[in-house]
Amino acid sequence: MPSDRLDHEPPAAGYRVRHGAPLRTGWRRIRAVSPLAFAPVPAGLLLLLLVLPAHRTAGREDGGALLVADSVALVSLGLTALLALSWLALTAYAAAVARDPVPMTPEPGTRVAFLAAYVPGREPLSAVRATLEGAVRMRHPGPLDVWLLDEGDDPEARMLCAELGVHHFTRLGVPEWNTQDGPHRAGREHGNLNAWIAKHGDAYDFTASVDTAHIPLPGFLERAMGYFRDPDTAFVVGPSVRGDQDFHALVQHAGNRYGTPVLAGPGSVVRITALRQAGGFQGPAAREPVTGFEIHRHRNPLTGRHWRSVHTPDVPAVGQDAGPLEDRSGGALLRRYGTALFRVPPGRLLSYTLVLVHRPVAAVTWLLAVLSCLSAAVHPAARPWAVTALVIVLAPAAARSFALPRARRVAKGRAPVVRPVQDTDHALAGPAGGS
Repeated sequence: MPSDRLDHEPPAAGYRVRHGAPLRTGWRRIRAVSPLAFAPVPAGLLLLLLVLPAHRTAGREDGGALLVADSVALVSLGLTALLALSWLALTAYAAAVARDPVPMTPEPGTRVAFLAAYVPGREPLSAVRATLEGAVRMRHPGPLDVWLLDEGDDPEARMLCAELGVHHFTRLGVPEWNTQDGPHRAGREHGNLNAWIAKHGDAYDFTASVDTAHIPLPGFLERAMGYFRDPDTAFVVGPSVRGDQDFHALVQHAGNRYGTPVLAGPGSVVRITALRQAGGFQGPAAREPVTGFEIHRHRNPLTGRHWRSVHTPDVPAVGQDAGPLEDRSGGALLRRYGTALFRVPPGRLLSYTLVLVHRPVAAVTWLLAVLSCLSAAVHPAARPWAVTALVIVLAPAAARSFALPRARRVAKGRAPVVRPVQDTDHALAGPAGGS
């Protein structure tokens, strides 16, 4: 069970990341999960109701337009109920298997590079300064270097790095690191990061980063690095505080059950060995589900097991989130998902399935409900079906909005404290590496 302190005992040989349910078994868990668990029941009953012959217009004297309206309404309602049933069942299962990791102290001596990407003219240098100032205050019991990856080799950025004692890197003027496409695509964050890895990656074990305009918390690495004592941990991600944080929390906590949380959120730490094996960052940013998916497809050459990931409840950075959880690299994730569909255990695909179907299912469900409502304009007798369609669409949303925030509030009371570890926690404090 997660606690508000780190496990200070050195792990035994063969350590693996341990997890506990974020909710206690018993009444609290029942109250949090039951709305989602029972929500598919009315959708299933409605499906059975729709196929009864008594609800068909065929054969009645007032056929014609009503027959068409009735058929459209029934088909739309049937598909709507089927989508609602499938989505709610998947969501209920994800809520039931949600897990939180048990924190562990970092292994001393690991080499970490904190990377902050900068494009002159695209983001203010003041925001970069705030990120770098937060990065140099992070604590880690081993070598820690802070790097600014300057896309344009800006003189002011160089001066800022000299002032803060931060390393400066630029790929400007290197043709092989500025291509039109691929891992070193010019003008893209992933191209900038991959160029740095090609140049300096051998000198470090892990890379850490946060979203643009975010300030990393001093305890970011202290709370994340311990999970890498497990040799199969490829990356660790923190929670989102964006508008879809409830859905994000559901996906990531369920992912912990199978070791496959999605590479998304305001901050992350990635093992360079696993990243290189997957071909580097897949783009366009540092935290993309498609990059994490590619890592999860590969195996650790030292153990022969699939690479795993960890979602920690500890917030890594503060700032304004960059956008929705869905992959911003178009259909790249969907294509990779299709090739791995029958080659990867279903549990390892759970998080990615939720990410891929979340918005399409919602959009199609609403479209079918609207289509059913429009059929009511053809004939008044179709209006009951239209009302039923709205109920089908709104009921799952109401159940989800009630259950997920409640589960998150209950889990928050049992998760590790989301605050930077204080300097008085001398058992964790270690020499921060210079930059």
